[in-house]
Amino acid sequence: MANQNLLDKTFKVPSDVLKRIEVAKASTQDKNGLKRANFILKNGVLTYQAMKRLKNFFDYYNPKTSGEAQFHLAGGELMKQFIETTLGQERAGVDRSKKNQELYRDDPNSAIHAFKSPELNEVDKKTKKKELNKNAVAVIVNNDNKFLLLKRGKEAPWMPSKWSLVGGGIEKDESPQQAIEREILEETGLEMKKFVKTFSIQRNPESIEHVFACRYAGDPTDISLDGENTNYGWFDIDEMNFLDVVPNLIEYITIAFSGKKYD
Repeated sequence: MANQNLLDKTFKVPSDVLKRIEVAKASTQDKNGLKRANFILKNGVLTYQAMKRLKNFFDYYNPKTSGEAQFHLAGGELMKQFIETTLGQERAGVDRSKKNQELYRDDPNSAIHAFKSPELNEVDKKTKKKELNKNAVAVIVNNDNKFLLLKRGKEAPWMPSKWSLVGGGIEKDESPQQAIEREILEETGLEMKKFVKTFSIQRNPESIEHVFACRYAGDPTDISLDGENTNYGWFDIDEMNFLDVVPNLIEYITIAFSGKKYD
Protein backbone atom coordinates (compact mmCIF):
# COMPACT_ATOMS: atom_id res chain seq x y z
CA MET A 1 0.00 0.00 0.00
CA ALA A 2 1.31 3.46 -0.90
CA ASN A 3 2.39 5.71 1.94
CA GLN A 4 -0.46 8.11 2.79
CA ASN A 5 1.96 11.08 2.85
CA LEU A 6 2.72 10.57 -0.84
CA LEU A 7 -0.67 9.73 -2.35
CA ASP A 8 -1.62 13.20 -3.64
CA LYS A 9 1.87 14.58 -4.16
CA THR A 10 2.77 15.71 -7.68
CA PHE A 11 6.16 15.77 -9.39
CA LYS A 12 7.26 18.01 -12.25
CA VAL A 13 8.43 16.04 -15.27
CA PRO A 14 11.90 17.24 -16.41
CA SER A 15 11.94 19.26 -19.62
CA ASP A 16 14.30 16.83 -21.37
CA VAL A 17 11.80 13.99 -20.74
CA LEU A 18 8.94 16.06 -22.17
CA LYS A 19 11.02 16.83 -25.26
CA ARG A 20 11.74 13.13 -25.69
CA ILE A 21 7.99 12.37 -25.64
CA GLU A 22 7.28 15.12 -28.18
CA VAL A 23 9.88 13.65 -30.53
CA ALA A 24 8.40 10.18 -30.09
CA LYS A 25 4.91 11.49 -30.94
CA ALA A 26 6.16 13.15 -34.10
CA SER A 27 8.03 10.07 -35.31
CA THR A 28 5.51 7.27 -34.80
CA GLN A 29 2.17 6.23 -36.27
CA ASP A 30 1.50 3.81 -33.40
CA LYS A 31 -1.55 4.83 -31.35
CA ASN A 32 -0.68 2.52 -28.46
CA GLY A 33 0.71 4.68 -25.69
CA LEU A 34 -0.46 7.91 -27.35
CA LYS A 35 -3.08 8.64 -24.69
CA ARG A 36 -0.45 8.37 -21.96
CA ALA A 37 1.95 10.61 -23.91
CA ASN A 38 -0.71 13.31 -24.43
CA PHE A 39 -1.62 13.23 -20.74
CA ILE A 40 2.01 13.72 -19.65
CA LEU A 41 2.62 16.53 -22.15
CA LYS A 42 -0.63 18.32 -21.25
CA ASN A 43 -0.09 18.25 -17.49
CA GLY A 44 3.71 18.36 -17.21
CA VAL A 45 3.42 16.70 -13.80
CA LEU A 46 2.79 13.21 -12.44
CA THR A 47 1.06 12.16 -9.26
CA TYR A 48 2.67 9.59 -7.01
CA GLN A 49 0.08 7.06 -8.18
CA ALA A 50 0.85 7.82 -11.84
CA MET A 51 4.56 7.43 -11.12
CA LYS A 52 3.93 3.98 -9.64
CA ARG A 53 1.87 2.95 -12.67
CA LEU A 54 4.62 4.09 -15.00
CA LYS A 55 7.21 2.25 -12.95
CA ASN A 56 5.12 -0.88 -13.26
CA PHE A 57 4.95 -0.35 -17.04
CA PHE A 58 8.74 0.00 -17.31
CA ASP A 59 9.37 -2.95 -14.99
CA TYR A 60 7.30 -5.29 -17.14
CA TYR A 61 7.89 -3.71 -20.53
CA ASN A 62 8.83 -6.19 -23.26
CA PRO A 63 9.69 -4.67 -26.69
CA LYS A 64 8.78 -7.94 -28.43
CA THR A 65 5.20 -7.88 -27.18
CA SER A 66 4.53 -4.19 -26.57
CA GLY A 67 6.55 -2.52 -29.34
CA GLU A 68 9.23 0.11 -28.92
CA ALA A 69 6.87 3.00 -29.68
CA GLN A 70 5.07 2.63 -26.34
CA PHE A 71 8.38 2.74 -24.48
CA HIS A 72 9.43 5.98 -26.18
CA LEU A 73 5.98 7.57 -25.88
CA ALA A 74 6.22 6.99 -22.13
CA GLY A 75 9.47 8.95 -22.01
CA GLY A 76 11.90 6.08 -22.59
CA GLU A 77 15.03 5.58 -20.53
CA LEU A 78 15.02 9.20 -19.31
CA MET A 79 11.57 8.83 -17.78
CA LYS A 80 12.47 5.44 -16.33
CA GLN A 81 15.52 6.89 -14.57
CA PHE A 82 13.54 9.93 -13.37
CA ILE A 83 10.83 7.72 -11.86
CA GLU A 84 13.27 5.35 -10.16
CA THR A 85 15.25 8.22 -8.65
CA THR A 86 12.20 10.21 -7.55
CA LEU A 87 10.35 7.30 -5.99
CA GLY A 88 13.51 6.27 -4.14
CA GLN A 89 13.94 9.79 -2.79
CA GLU A 90 10.33 10.13 -1.67
CA ARG A 91 10.05 6.75 0.02
CA ALA A 92 13.25 7.27 1.95
CA GLY A 93 12.25 10.85 2.73
CA VAL A 94 9.10 9.72 4.54
CA ASP A 95 11.32 7.98 7.11
CA ARG A 96 13.86 10.80 7.34
CA SER A 97 15.37 11.14 10.78
CA LYS A 98 14.43 14.13 12.98
CA LYS A 99 18.11 14.68 13.67
CA ASN A 100 18.95 15.51 10.06
CA GLN A 101 15.76 17.53 9.64
CA GLU A 102 16.81 19.70 12.58
CA LEU A 103 20.32 20.08 11.20
CA TYR A 104 19.25 21.46 7.80
CA ARG A 105 15.77 22.82 8.51
CA ASP A 106 16.24 26.55 8.97
CA ASP A 107 18.98 27.97 6.77
CA PRO A 108 21.66 25.48 5.73
CA ASN A 109 23.93 28.29 4.56
CA SER A 110 24.12 29.75 8.06
CA ALA A 111 25.50 26.43 9.29
CA ILE A 112 28.13 25.98 6.61
CA HIS A 113 31.52 26.23 8.26
CA ALA A 114 34.73 24.59 7.22
CA PHE A 115 36.03 22.03 9.68
CA LYS A 116 39.78 21.96 10.15
CA SER A 117 41.69 19.01 11.53
CA PRO A 118 45.34 17.97 11.18
CA GLU A 119 44.28 14.75 9.45
CA LEU A 120 42.33 16.58 6.74
CA ASN A 121 43.79 20.03 6.15
CA GLU A 122 47.40 20.22 7.20
CA VAL A 123 49.90 19.79 4.39
CA ASP A 124 53.34 18.43 5.27
CA LYS A 125 56.05 20.96 4.44
CA LYS A 126 57.88 18.41 2.29
CA THR A 127 54.82 17.87 0.06
CA LYS A 128 54.60 21.58 -0.76
CA LYS A 129 57.65 21.16 -2.95
CA LYS A 130 55.78 18.63 -5.10
CA GLU A 131 53.18 19.41 -7.72
CA LEU A 132 49.90 18.23 -6.21
CA ASN A 133 46.94 16.84 -8.12
CA LYS A 134 44.26 19.44 -7.48
CA ASN A 135 40.50 18.87 -7.60
CA ALA A 136 37.46 21.04 -7.00
CA VAL A 137 34.22 19.66 -5.51
CA ALA A 138 30.82 21.34 -5.03
CA VAL A 139 28.32 20.67 -2.24
CA ILE A 140 25.11 22.13 -3.73
CA VAL A 141 21.95 22.33 -1.57
CA ASN A 142 18.49 23.33 -2.81
CA ASN A 143 15.55 25.02 -1.07
CA ASP A 144 14.27 21.64 0.12
CA ASN A 145 17.60 21.17 1.93
CA LYS A 146 18.66 18.30 -0.32
CA PHE A 147 22.02 17.90 -2.01
CA LEU A 148 22.73 17.44 -5.71
CA LEU A 149 24.37 14.16 -6.70
CA LEU A 150 25.27 12.91 -10.16
CA LYS A 151 25.37 9.28 -11.25
CA ARG A 152 28.55 8.56 -13.15
CA GLY A 153 28.35 6.64 -16.43
CA LYS A 154 29.42 3.03 -16.81
CA GLU A 155 32.43 4.16 -18.89
CA ALA A 156 33.53 6.95 -16.52
CA PRO A 157 37.30 6.77 -15.87
CA TRP A 158 36.81 7.11 -12.08
CA MET A 159 34.20 5.29 -9.96
CA PRO A 160 31.84 4.29 -12.81
CA SER A 161 28.12 3.88 -12.02
CA LYS A 162 28.48 5.49 -8.57
CA TRP A 163 26.80 8.64 -7.26
CA SER A 164 29.10 11.61 -6.66
CA LEU A 165 29.21 15.33 -6.00
CA VAL A 166 29.81 17.75 -8.86
CA GLY A 167 33.49 18.33 -9.48
CA GLY A 168 36.70 17.44 -11.26
CA GLY A 169 40.33 18.29 -11.81
CA ILE A 170 41.70 21.83 -11.69
CA GLU A 171 43.42 22.70 -14.93
CA LYS A 172 46.80 24.42 -15.23
CA ASP A 173 46.69 28.18 -14.53
CA GLU A 174 43.10 27.80 -13.24
CA SER A 175 42.08 28.83 -9.72
CA PRO A 176 39.98 26.43 -7.61
CA GLN A 177 36.94 28.71 -7.89
CA GLN A 178 37.31 29.02 -11.66
CA ALA A 179 37.56 25.24 -11.83
CA ILE A 180 34.41 24.58 -9.80
CA GLU A 181 32.42 27.17 -11.75
CA ARG A 182 33.49 25.42 -14.96
CA GLU A 183 32.75 21.93 -13.61
CA ILE A 184 29.28 22.93 -12.39
CA LEU A 185 28.44 24.46 -15.77
CA GLU A 186 29.81 21.50 -17.74
CA GLU A 187 28.22 18.78 -15.61
CA THR A 188 24.85 20.38 -14.76
CA GLY A 189 24.30 23.39 -17.04
CA LEU A 190 23.96 25.64 -13.97
CA GLU A 191 25.89 28.88 -13.51
CA MET A 192 27.01 29.21 -9.90
CA LYS A 193 29.20 32.17 -8.95
CA LYS A 194 28.46 32.70 -5.26
CA PHE A 195 29.89 30.24 -2.73
CA VAL A 196 29.11 30.45 0.96
CA LYS A 197 32.18 28.61 2.23
CA THR A 198 35.19 26.81 0.87
CA PHE A 199 37.76 24.57 2.52
CA SER A 200 40.48 22.15 1.52
CA ILE A 201 40.93 18.46 2.27
CA GLN A 202 44.15 16.53 1.78
CA ARG A 203 44.07 12.79 2.36
CA ASN A 204 47.40 11.88 0.80
CA PRO A 205 50.67 13.65 -0.16
CA GLU A 206 49.88 13.63 -3.89
CA SER A 207 46.52 15.39 -4.08
CA ILE A 208 44.31 18.04 -2.51
CA GLU A 209 40.59 18.78 -2.88
CA HIS A 210 39.00 22.22 -2.65
CA VAL A 211 35.39 21.93 -1.51
CA PHE A 212 32.85 24.68 -2.25
CA ALA A 213 29.43 24.91 -0.55
CA CYS A 214 26.56 26.83 -2.13
CA ARG A 215 22.78 27.04 -2.39
CA TYR A 216 20.77 26.64 -5.62
CA ALA A 217 17.41 28.41 -5.37
CA GLY A 218 16.13 27.60 -8.87
CA ASP A 219 14.02 24.77 -10.27
CA PRO A 220 15.64 21.48 -9.13
CA THR A 221 14.77 19.87 -12.48
CA ASP A 222 16.77 22.43 -14.49
CA ILE A 223 19.78 20.14 -14.72
CA SER A 224 21.40 19.42 -18.08
CA LEU A 225 23.77 16.47 -17.82
CA ASP A 226 27.00 16.08 -19.75
CA GLY A 227 28.06 12.85 -21.45
CA GLU A 228 29.98 11.53 -18.43
CA ASN A 229 26.98 11.37 -16.07
CA THR A 230 23.75 9.47 -16.71
CA ASN A 231 21.39 10.67 -13.96
CA TYR A 232 20.98 13.20 -11.18
CA GLY A 233 19.00 13.56 -7.99
CA TRP A 234 18.51 15.71 -4.89
CA PHE A 235 19.02 13.69 -1.68
CA ASP A 236 19.39 14.16 2.04
CA ILE A 237 21.95 12.15 3.99
CA ASP A 238 19.48 9.47 5.06
CA GLU A 239 18.58 8.85 1.42
CA MET A 240 22.25 8.70 0.43
CA ASN A 241 22.67 5.66 2.67
CA PHE A 242 20.56 3.75 0.14
CA LEU A 243 22.77 4.79 -2.80
CA ASP A 244 26.07 3.49 -4.12
CA VAL A 245 28.13 6.65 -3.54
CA VAL A 246 31.82 7.38 -4.04
CA PRO A 247 34.11 7.24 -0.97
CA ASN A 248 33.98 10.12 1.55
CA LEU A 249 30.97 11.83 -0.09
CA ILE A 250 28.77 11.93 3.01
CA GLU A 251 31.77 12.98 5.11
CA TYR A 252 32.39 16.00 2.86
CA ILE A 253 28.77 17.11 3.25
CA THR A 254 28.84 16.56 7.00
CA ILE A 255 32.04 18.61 7.31
CA ALA A 256 30.54 21.44 5.26
CA PHE A 257 27.49 21.52 7.55
CA SER A 258 29.19 20.60 10.80
CA GLY A 259 28.63 23.99 12.42
CA LYS A 260 32.23 24.07 13.61
CA LYS A 261 34.12 27.24 12.86
CA TYR A 262 37.32 27.31 10.91
CA ASP A 263 40.33 27.78 13.18
